[in-house]
Amino acid sequence: MGLKERNHKSLDTEKSKSLDAGNIEEALTATGFGRYNFGLLLICSWTLQAMGMDLFGTSFVVAAAVCDLQLTMQQRALLTAMPLVGVVAGAQLWGYISDTKGRRLTLVLSMSVGFVFAALSSFAPDWKSMAVLKLISSTFTSASNSGAYTLLGESCPERARGRSMLLCTCSLMCSQAVVAVFAYPILPLKFVYWIDFLSITYRPWRLLALVMSLPCAATACLLQLFHESPKFLVSRGKTEQALEVLKKIYAINTGNSPSNFPITKLIVDADQTVTREDSFVKAMWEQTVALFRPPMLRETLRLFYLVTVIYMTGSGFILWLPYIMNNLFSVLEAGGGDGMNLCTVIRYSTGQTDGNDTMIPEPCNDTIQETTLLSAMMYGALASSSNLILSLTCGGKKRVAMMGILAMSAVAGVLLNLVRIPIAGGIFFFFFLMCALSMGILSVYFVELYPTHLRGMASCLSVMLGRSSAFLGVSAIGALISANCEATFYGWSLLLVTAIGFSWYLPRDKKPAE
Repeated sequence: MGLKERNHKSLDTEKSKSLDAGNIEEALTATGFGRYNFGLLLICSWTLQAMGMDLFGTSFVVAAAVCDLQLTMQQRALLTAMPLVGVVAGAQLWGYISDTKGRRLTLVLSMSVGFVFAALSSFAPDWKSMAVLKLISSTFTSASNSGAYTLLGESCPERARGRSMLLCTCSLMCSQAVVAVFAYPILPLKFVYWIDFLSITYRPWRLLALVMSLPCAATACLLQLFHESPKFLVSRGKTEQALEVLKKIYAINTGNSPSNFPITKLIVDADQTVTREDSFVKAMWEQTVALFRPPMLRETLRLFYLVTVIYMTGSGFILWLPYIMNNLFSVLEAGGGDGMNLCTVIRYSTGQTDGNDTMIPEPCNDTIQETTLLSAMMYGALASSSNLILSLTCGGKKRVAMMGILAMSAVAGVLLNLVRIPIAGGIFFFFFLMCALSMGILSVYFVELYPTHLRGMASCLSVMLGRSSAFLGVSAIGALISANCEATFYGWSLLLVTAIGFSWYLPRDKKPAE
């Protein structure tokens, strides 16, 4: 009997010792998943949505400002794509700041400054000054493209990480739909105010640009309520500070006292900390080069190819959504479109031909059809609900889910050419854009496959590459559709098929620790 008691006591002692010390993943698991994580999920989602509105909402503003700013087709394409240039310009810098100064600081700073320049763009006197202001604002707000995912992923237990990040993507997917919701009551307004000292006419599209900037300011304020990533603090050697943050997260999630947190000491592996401080340029170079050396080289090349294809398709074509849908519904409301596929509708409505080789004049038109705004809302609802279902069901099947999404998008790109029913072409175009659902899955891979001290740089470089690809896509799509619309969609579908092949070689999903 005495022996049993001694054995039982020794087991309890070992159990208590195992709870006294643990690594960062065990500590995050001990915090649970509760109110703090739900709140952070909400704010990170809103931050991504604010960035998405700044990037993709420009297409609605530009469409409504065509006559005021006297935009040609080339100027319209350049102004629409300018926010993507800002993403490329700031990506590597934000990756360095995120990995060395902190995820939360990066987000607060970038969203605050981004708000100022986004708001100023609504007062731009001409398209050139507006392009410069949007370039600067997007350079700052783009930091949230990786910072929000990284902060969220590094602040929750492994078992909930992938699902939380995919849920976060829902808000980004519906950002253009949210802009359409704001545009629906604002753009039909008829007010006109002359501002003498700026020499501009203040019209509804300028108000829309101002309204789109407000979420950036709101998220910058709300992020102050949350803590820095404990994983980041550990990577910088601040284990005591990380432990304090973990205790606070535990207290908020469970309602218990921070002193009841079961782990009192963090065990840190040597490869989890980066204590050496190099010069700015050298440190940024070392972080970048490390991604292209073994053992990360193969995964980096594979993921970066997928980023190129998915962003070129999803982000490239989404910025042309108002233009394509406006043309589609203009033709349908005029009673045309019989026997036309989507490409024929676009040629018909842009004055290239009416089907009988008769040219149709194209007067300046800055009216956005009500049905165009409604279709953008429908696409946002479809994309967000699909992403929600994906995040709740794909679990340990991210790789299979990505291949399925890319296959669906490739098939839709072929069908919108083959089916000669205009409204069906519009629906297939929606499904073609659905390859953007893969962006959330890619963000999970960037968090899972890279060590903490390289994660911010890897994410930001992927954003830089993705938005560069999107910029090239946006710039080329207008010319390609005008030259040979059908071949454009066939070629893009083939590109998506190659991405399916690359997805096949992604790492198999591992079962998260309970």
